[in-house]
Amino acid sequence: MNAFYAVSNIGELYVPVEYRDAVFARARVKVFAHQELRHLNRIFTHIRHGGVAVVEGQWDQITTVMDYIQRHKQDLIQEASHRNAKQRDRRDSRGKSASRALTEALARLMCWADADGILQVEPAPLLPYLLEFAGEPAAANQGKPFLLPLIKIQQIQSALAETYPIRALDASLVASENVLAPRSQETVECFQEALQYIRSHAPANNKVVDIGCGSGCLTLLARQELGDQTEVYASDLLPEAVATTQLNIQRLLPNSEGIAVMPAGDLFDPFTSRQFDVIIFNAPWVVARVRNRAELAIHDEKQETVKRFFAHVSNFLKPDGTILLGYADASGPKAIENLEAIIAAADFREAARFKRRVATHRSKRKWEQIRVSVLRRK
Repeated sequence: MNAFYAVSNIGELYVPVEYRDAVFARARVKVFAHQELRHLNRIFTHIRHGGVAVVEGQWDQITTVMDYIQRHKQDLIQEASHRNAKQRDRRDSRGKSASRALTEALARLMCWADADGILQVEPAPLLPYLLEFAGEPAAANQGKPFLLPLIKIQQIQSALAETYPIRALDASLVASENVLAPRSQETVECFQEALQYIRSHAPANNKVVDIGCGSGCLTLLARQELGDQTEVYASDLLPEAVATTQLNIQRLLPNSEGIAVMPAGDLFDPFTSRQFDVIIFNAPWVVARVRNRAELAIHDEKQETVKRFFAHVSNFLKPDGTILLGYADASGPKAIENLEAIIAAADFREAARFKRRVATHRSKRKWEQIRVSVLRRK
């Protein structure tokens, strides 16, 4: 499917993957700008009939359009039911839920940003890395303007408005949608102790990488504990995590020389032949199927992610290098046994362990152990 859609008076606009069906399915994209934003029913009717409304102008007027659509959600549900019945599609004939009909309609109310990611609204909200926060790789728009649903923009704003204090950093971080928020002080403190341990035992740790950087908490912690002379790299599978790490580094370290945040990629994919003194990996610790992007940092079906990590880590670790592996026994002793077998099979041994016992909110298990293992080659 084409990634760009031409809109009169604007030109070619990049359409993120998640929203291409909405834009290209009926090819009915119409711009409503400035004074036209007052015609709420006209915009609503266009969306109700399956069209995409690209809005431009005053932010408060644009959010008023959103409120209007939500107030008239029953009309959207009836329209969706009528369309499904008319098409006689077996799958659709079961009927879409009210929430899905509303969600699909709201996704067709879109704003556009210029090639630099500046939203064409007044006043324009300060949202750096906007395309990445929406889950798209950096430069996916190929230097062209792009579309985003208003509801996605609001979700990004809402997520970034919340901050998470980190005792070990004496600072607060933000975490975007789908990014694991750094709520566990105990996990951060275990990594802090592990970093202090390797600093005292091997002070020349001049190249460090945080695999699966998420919010960038451990990236910042590594720089703090190992010193300004340390080169710190960060990578993550999710573009929104890469953007979150970049944003937190900018917020806390205006002079971030020596910290490199790589383009999004799986595990070691962002790197080629580079080798590190220290590899940090706070591994997903729940042995369960991943159902959405937000669970990628937590769930690891059959511990496949951990297996892939240890299958490749030796290629990126210096001969005398160290791995700091974070894990928890949330999935029970069997998962821990499997983890230890994976580590042993990769020819690593545990040189030290830092752990905490923390309360959980699960009825069947009130406590779990968080641990950070310092691993070295046998």
